[in-house]
Amino acid sequence: MTHDPHVWSTRMSEENNLDTTEAVEATELGASTEEPTETSTATDLTSEAETEPAAEGDALAAAAAALGDTEEEDAEASYKKRLRDYTRELKKQPGKWYIIQCYSGYENKVKTNLDMRAQTLEVEEFIYDVVVPIEQALEVKDGKRKLVKRKLLPGYVLVRMELNDKAWSVVRDTPGVTSFVGNEGNATPVKHRDVAKFLIPKEPTVDGEGGVANADGEMVIAMPEEDSKSAVKIDFKVGEAVTILTGALASVAATISEIDQVTGKIQALVSIFGRETPVELTVDQIEKIN
Repeated sequence: MTHDPHVWSTRMSEENNLDTTEAVEATELGASTEEPTETSTATDLTSEAETEPAAEGDALAAAAAALGDTEEEDAEASYKKRLRDYTRELKKQPGKWYIIQCYSGYENKVKTNLDMRAQTLEVEEFIYDVVVPIEQALEVKDGKRKLVKRKLLPGYVLVRMELNDKAWSVVRDTPGVTSFVGNEGNATPVKHRDVAKFLIPKEPTVDGEGGVANADGEMVIAMPEEDSKSAVKIDFKVGEAVTILTGALASVAATISEIDQVTGKIQALVSIFGRETPVELTVDQIEKIN
């Protein structure tokens, strides 16, 4: 078969032009495809670098909050367990717990007098225990905080006893005692759980030390650590209703009756055994009722 040289040359020129065009298009396509990809990747990396610290900070904050909540829940669970265990221990003891009312400020004297009378009048077999519950709290004085001891139930003394005419008479006639607390003047035993809230020892320390009664028969219930913080601003006012946060009176409502801006003491009235009783508190022990 014979080929026309002119036709063959024309066809080869067209094919070369086509190859050149395809190569140019391929180059342009590659450039248009790769450049946006690199730019997009750089933008994504920059975006991630900007958002990563914020996300990490949020995660740390959430973890810290969760840890705080967990610690509070663990502390509450630990206290409830100790309270249950201590209540069971009280139930194993002979006698029942009663509350005797006395003049405020005479609690220790009443305890001493009652112990002596129980021995002298030979009723020790019926009167087992006489306790003045106290707590140790931080008090601001001269711009410094120090540990002070105060009555947890001012005007009251706890007595564990077998109630009969002889024992009742010894208690009732003790100097400083005004009456038993009960319905219509009758001595009414207190539930073991309620007594446990007032007498539960402080949580044992590393050396195993727990709450013990001192020479005055006072049972130390709380032992906060002393610190060197300065006086705290008292953002409360007389007549304001508050809720007690700590101690045996936790969750109990109170009304502020007096505020000492110098010492940081707050006097409040709470209802204890049907009687309005003054108690001493500090700003970190109460919160406002919304």
